[in-house]
Amino acid sequence: MSKATKIQKENRSVASRFKPSMVIWPILFGLIGVGYMLWREMHHGIPDEPIALADHWWVFAILVLLCTLMKDFSGMYRLRVMSGAPLTFRQLFRIRMLYEFTSAVTPSAAGGSSLEVLFIHREGIKISRATSMTILALFMDEIFMIALFPILLLIVPYAGLFTSNGFFQYGYLWAFLIGYAMKFVWVTLLFIGLFCKPSVFINIIGLVFKIKYLRRFRFRALRTAVEMRQCAQEIKHECIGFWVKLCLSTIGIWVFRFLIANMAIMIFNPLSASDNLMCFARQYILGIVTMIVPTPGGSGFAEVMFDDFLAEYITVQMSAVLIASIWRILTYYYYLFAGVIILPQWLGKSKLMKKKHASK
Repeated sequence: MSKATKIQKENRSVASRFKPSMVIWPILFGLIGVGYMLWREMHHGIPDEPIALADHWWVFAILVLLCTLMKDFSGMYRLRVMSGAPLTFRQLFRIRMLYEFTSAVTPSAAGGSSLEVLFIHREGIKISRATSMTILALFMDEIFMIALFPILLLIVPYAGLFTSNGFFQYGYLWAFLIGYAMKFVWVTLLFIGLFCKPSVFINIIGLVFKIKYLRRFRFRALRTAVEMRQCAQEIKHECIGFWVKLCLSTIGIWVFRFLIANMAIMIFNPLSASDNLMCFARQYILGIVTMIVPTPGGSGFAEVMFDDFLAEYITVQMSAVLIASIWRILTYYYYLFAGVIILPQWLGKSKLMKKKHASK
């Protein structure tokens, strides 16, 4: 297969997975969630006074934007470390935005990770390394989310973690336990596949996906298991510095992501150190819960749950809608809009590459 034909096939693979509805539906769900928040706030009565800003609110506004930038810079730096190649800033930014866009609109089972492999490969990284980068990034994100919970239990009171302003407090607790258990099992399998016995991982996947209701996913699961074995071969000779950089960049991605909401709240209501820690911890809980929500990226549900979990820190009436909107724009909808702009350009660039190869 010629390179031009391969590029054309990859283009079709990417383009076939995206439809306008994949962007429209998350935005619609989000608007419904914000509309419900507005109705709930107005149900308590429209305040006589306008929304007030905190003293030095502009400092926290700057910090909101800084956290957003640092979140993406951390993600781009992790890509650079994993690639082992001198990718340019533009290439790193493009990969980061396209992957986040894919994750925002595509359920995990639909193959978002496989598209990231194509995005990385098209920037000049060999396919085996691109696959390893995708699997390794997934593993680092999951291990962070698993490790963070016991750390939070040591520094914040457990009784305050699942206190919400809604009617579904115990529902949130059970949703968290289910989501955390799923992540724990997945991380265990990833650890076996990457660092212990890749062949054992393949056997486990083969047995699990013999189950009647999972059989249709068996080929994709086995392909993932084989890719896991390739990833294990790619990373087994990496030095300690590689892992330190990988850990620090992963921590940066998630810590700055969670701090966005803290800074957005403090634009209107300054928080104490203990309140900041609890706000951070509840966002972690929220992140686990939204994992099992049926809408892409938890759109619609995330906005309402944000109000339920963090309402006690939002003392200015009607500002909850504004704070939740800032939070979601900078952690979710920002990637939707970036993807809508970058993806057509990426596909257009690929078509140009195809024409160049065809003319040779």
